[in-house]
This record gives sequence, C-alpha cells and structure tokens, in this order.
Amino acid sequence: MNYQWSEQWNGYRSVIKLDLPADTWIYKSECSMIKLVDMPPLSAGVFMTGDVSSCDVIVVGKGENFLLAGAVTAHRSQTIFRVLLEQRRLTGIEVWQPEIRAGESPEEMVILEGNDWRELLSQYADIAAEKAGVAPIEAKKNMTGYCSWYYYYKDVSEKNMLENVDALIANRTPYSADYIQIDDGYQTFQGDWLDQHENWPTPIEEIAKKITSAGIGAGIWTMPTTASTGSRVYREHPDWFVKKENGETAVLPGWSPAPDNLWACLDATNPGAREHIANVFKTFRAMGFTYFKMDGLYFGLQKGVRYDRNATAVSGFRLLLETIRKAVPDAVLMACSEPFLPCLGLVDNARMSNDTSRYFSKKEKPQLLDCSIEAAFKISLANFWMFDRWFRCDPDVVMARQNNAFYSRNEAKISVLGGIMTGVSFTSDHLGLIDPDRNELLAKAQDIRMRKVRPFNSVPNAWADTFEGVVDGKRAVAVVNFSDTAKIQTLESLQMPEKCVDLLDGRRVLHTLTLEPHDAVLLVSAE
Repeated sequence: MNYQWSEQWNGYRSVIKLDLPADTWIYKSECSMIKLVDMPPLSAGVFMTGDVSSCDVIVVGKGENFLLAGAVTAHRSQTIFRVLLEQRRLTGIEVWQPEIRAGESPEEMVILEGNDWRELLSQYADIAAEKAGVAPIEAKKNMTGYCSWYYYYKDVSEKNMLENVDALIANRTPYSADYIQIDDGYQTFQGDWLDQHENWPTPIEEIAKKITSAGIGAGIWTMPTTASTGSRVYREHPDWFVKKENGETAVLPGWSPAPDNLWACLDATNPGAREHIANVFKTFRAMGFTYFKMDGLYFGLQKGVRYDRNATAVSGFRLLLETIRKAVPDAVLMACSEPFLPCLGLVDNARMSNDTSRYFSKKEKPQLLDCSIEAAFKISLANFWMFDRWFRCDPDVVMARQNNAFYSRNEAKISVLGGIMTGVSFTSDHLGLIDPDRNELLAKAQDIRMRKVRPFNSVPNAWADTFEGVVDGKRAVAVVNFSDTAKIQTLESLQMPEKCVDLLDGRRVLHTLTLEPHDAVLLVSAE
C-alpha cells in the first residue's frame, strides 16, 4: 500500500483499492464501549451511504472471496478502517492511523485473502499475537469468579460484600469461584484506590486475607487510567494528568455522581504518575490481591498534551499498562472497556463486550441502551477469533439466578452459554440465595468448555446465532434463538448425527430440534 502522511487527516492515510458489489459482506471489529476517534471528512468525490468503520481489522467479500486488512501493531496509534462506496460499488477500504506523525513509520499491517472469512480472522489473530510475543493460551479449565456489580451496582456496601464472601466460602458446589473480586464502591473517589469509603470500615487487607485463607484468589476493581477531579490524588497532583493545549486538565464525563463525575486521564509519561500507579498495584499485591480488573481503560486514550510531548495517547496508554505489568508480574490483569490491539501482550484477560445487565434485552429496559444479556452475548461471540489467542476472553458476568433478575431460565441459558464458549464465567449471583436448579445451571459455565468456537455458516455482517466447535473432543454445535417465535432445525442441517444430547438441559434430540423463543442448546453426539 502507498502510505502517506496527510495534513488534512493529521496522520497516515492510505486506500486499499477494490471493486466489489455494494452488497458485499463486511465484518468489523465489535466492542460498543470503544469510541472511535472522530473521522475526518471523506475524500472528495466519494459517495458514501452510512459510515462503516472498524478498529484493528476489517473483512470484506462475498461467496468464497474475502479480503482482510488488519493492523498487527499499535505502538503509537490505533488503525481505523472505513469502507468506501461509490456508484453502488465498494471501491476501497480507507486506512487511517491518526497518531502517526510526519516522518514516523506507520503501524504494521497485513492483507490476507481467502475463501473463508472466519479462517482469515484466525490467521490474523495468530500473526498479531506472534508479533506481540503472545503464545497460544492453554486455558486448561474455565476461569470462575464473583463480583458484586450486577447485583448491587454502586450501592454495594462492605456488609453486602462480606455476606457474599461467606456464601461463596460455604457453597463450594456445584459452582466454585476461583476469585472473589471487590468491586466499585470500596474507594472514596475514582482514583483514590487506597482510600476506603466509610461504608467499608474493615481494612481491605483483612477482607483479602479472609478470601485467600479460604483458598480463593482475591481480586479488586480499579480504573488505573483515571481519577476524578474530586479525588485526593488529583487535588494533590494535578500535574500528573493529561492537559489541553491551554494548560487546563482534559476531562471527560464519567458515570459516577458529582463530585466524582469529571474524569481526568493519568499521564503515564510523567515519572511521578508512573511511580504512583505502580505503588497502588504493589500495595494491593502485598495485601494478597492476585486478580486486578482494570475498568474504563478507554479513558486512557484521552487526547491532549502529555509530560513527554513526543508521546501519543496510545504510547502513553501502553506505558501505563507496561508499568502495571512490571509492578505485579505474577498477577492476572483483566482489561475492561479497552482498545484491543494496544492491550495485546500486556494483559491476561479482556472483556469482549459492553456491559450485560439483569435484563435479557433493551426491549425490557430501553434506557439500558445496549447493556443486556443479549447484546453482551452477541458482541462477545463476534470476537470469537480472539478466544485463547489474544486473551482469556471475558463475556461479562454470567446470569443464572432467579432473584433480583428480570430474565427467564431459558434466557439465563444464553448467558451461561457465553461462559461455556469463552471459558470465563464470573458471576454476580448471590450463592446464599440462588435456587439449587439455577446454581446447577450456573455451574455448567464452570464445568463445560466449547473450544475452537466459530460461527456456523453465517455471514460476517450479521449477528451469529449458530456456532460450531469442540467439547471434550467431540464436534459440538450451539444454537441460540433470539427471536420471539419458535425455531425449528434438523440435525442434518447442523451437520450433526441423528442422536444428540443438549448439554445445557440434558435432553436428547432426535432428527429435529425445536427451540423455544429466547432459548439455547449445546448439542454433542449422544453416541
């Protein structure tokens, strides 16, 4: 490709020239919580219907002819791809690396061609992982855990947490958590991670000791890229945060109430800021915490002026992750609300989706936007090519409980299936209150693993509802019915033998599968 620095685009720009019909299939990288930077105006003379843009990777094609364009490094800039349409033809893919400056080398890319878009994505995942020095992830068993957020949300108290810790210690079967994560709510302000809220009178270290003494890993939630302007760390060290050109702090609105609502971006290029965040993680590690959920990471991509004026948002972000990795080399680092490629090689686990919720879909709660069981499942599985290759992939928490829940048991099966297919099944279910039947369903996300997951005969520009893979060495097919009407399929159409068993419910299926609305099955041969 002919890369060139563009003053108009303020970055490197190129166009991959194509000539494809307008109804060409398009796969774009999915993570709805990642906000792409503002796109520059389209090139002169280009007619575009809609804006189809993607970060890191894009696939276009039809039938058995597909082309993948993907970035394999993100040292200084993310790479954004956008499809160009002209006179009802797909005429190209615009490539933009907004933080590459004049005279700098662009981020590395690959272009792959083949007859199966799923295989191209897997090949791309391997190339980028090898470039970052990431070996295939064994993931011998599913990772399990507990966090309080999707039961109590911001109103969690120490009493709530300790009640659940006691229940998790007492109820080790059938579901057993590898980690208990203290969630958002223990701290005074966003950014003051070592200052405890008055609702948490017991020292965090004592809670960690209670968890670890029961043979469970202790985890804790932070947002290491961020501090609110109400926080002590911001008031005492405003120079540690990214600035505007006029010297004022660059802030973004966060989800916390005032005075904790305006969030500044920690500038990791500042030695004092690096020392501070390293100390936070080292202190937690000394307390016994071995699992760190790092939320709101996209706030670390704040545009602005940094201590090192040669740094970019992406290079500063990576420096922060490198600092944390060095501070706690033996801990599990879980990235949430993150840019995928800049995290590659620097974290262990990564969220694949937006938030889930106690509702199945936004139909029941429109104000939730795309925070639902349905949306989290769809987006997580759209990123199937990352599973156990880039990260241990987190589909957000598994919902199975019957209380404080606004979904059916069948809808809970869809949530559980997400844990089975990704191999990560944290939950917010209260194990002291959950019905035995729901606890057994939850445990399936712990005990069953579907590997080598990929969409089954689906097109890349539609949400997949049927997947193929392997369970215990046997070919397996998962089918989800998102619709409001029953779904009927033959086993032959799924390329499955005449007799199958549904691992989600233990029922046998002969010849024809009838799936109720908002339900799921995981089929393997009954032989």
